Amino acid sequence: MQKKVVSAVLATTMIMGGMMAGTVSVGAAERGDFEGVSIEMLNTKSEIQPQLEAAAEQWGELTGATLEVYTIGSGSPSQEISARYAANNAPALIMGDIQDVVSICEEKGVDLADQAWAANGGMDYGYTIDGKLYSFPFCIEGRGLIYNKTAIEDILGEEWDPSSVTNMDDLKALLDKLVENGMESPVTLNQEDWSLAGHYFTLVYEEQDGTLEGAEAFINDLKGGADLMENARFNSLMDTFELLMEYNINKDDPMAADYDENAANLAEGEVAFWFNGNWAWAEISDYIEEGTELGIMPVVQNDTTGNENVNNYVGGSASKHIMIDKECNDEKQQEAAKDFLDWLANTEEGNAVLIDECSLVPPFTNITAEATNDLGKSIQNYAKNGQLFPGVTDYPGDHWAEVGALMQKYFAGQTDRAGFAADVSAYWTALAE
Repeated sequence: MQKKVVSAVLATTMIMGGMMAGTVSVGAAERGDFEGVSIEMLNTKSEIQPQLEAAAEQWGELTGATLEVYTIGSGSPSQEISARYAANNAPALIMGDIQDVVSICEEKGVDLADQAWAANGGMDYGYTIDGKLYSFPFCIEGRGLIYNKTAIEDILGEEWDPSSVTNMDDLKALLDKLVENGMESPVTLNQEDWSLAGHYFTLVYEEQDGTLEGAEAFINDLKGGADLMENARFNSLMDTFELLMEYNINKDDPMAADYDENAANLAEGEVAFWFNGNWAWAEISDYIEEGTELGIMPVVQNDTTGNENVNNYVGGSASKHIMIDKECNDEKQQEAAKDFLDWLANTEEGNAVLIDECSLVPPFTNITAEATNDLGKSIQNYAKNGQLFPGVTDYPGDHWAEVGALMQKYFAGQTDRAGFAADVSAYWTALAE
């Protein structure tokens, strides 16, 4: 069985072909007539729910179909998907993380290899098995330390180059200097399980040696009982996380952090750093003043044992994937779902939804527009330079919820690093039983 997933090399190819301004529609099909057809879409990027609802209405006016976009208020995508299949009413369009697609696609997913967008990067960035394509790669996303360059320079009274922060010691020196100059708490951190386990902790796997093979080997070692506390990358990343915790604006009650407030604090310069990804622009844009310069930098560490790139790369891949269901939706509904995805990938109007409205970095080679904001441009640049650690697929759908709950305990001071490591190890060894 051959699998394809996103790699830094593929990301480089896409971005190098897409840095020219403008959007090109290639392979676009005539919109179908789906009068009276009703379908649903699970959206697990809640920050763009209004934009997707507007897009569904726009597409519906062209086709006669009704597309209801809904998002989940809590829980993981895998939990929602499992519940909908258990009730035999899965949506036609299922947006999930890559592992959600991997776990069900051969049984429940439609092969999308014949779609026009598949030849424009879809086969490279989507999930494929033996030549069958089971997912529409929704966007390229990267994560690291978002910085407010304008705020940092205002506090320091001098120009600041993010490349000057080459390791954790450099970061600590900068944080101390910011505090000395009046920024009381220069960092903000999210308390959500998806941020802690789905975005930060997964760096532990991705950064082992910077390859998918290395990440998978490490996960297999954990299933076999490897001691996480003896792993250099785990300890290095936790050293940096504990540094960020020390300067966290919500240090006294970290689990009380509010996501929108975090976005506002970063945008308005109350803090200088926020661990997050380019998707956060959706919230940041509500608060930021024109002219404020932001960017994303790596989660810098002191120990680079086994991977010299940890201080130059960020985690990134085609993050969200959309699968079309064939078990609970009839052929007409499946065709309508295909038409919506084709509209997004192959029309100027659909491209505008992805780039202008949702502020995404699409993976399709026919879409040549630059990202519309600083965070997206940062990720484009990392991809262009081949500096994205590829996303791991070999962890189960409950990872962010289960490991997230364990990391929340550690984040809240209810356990120490050794206890957290033991809990995570127990999670993995239980999967091997």
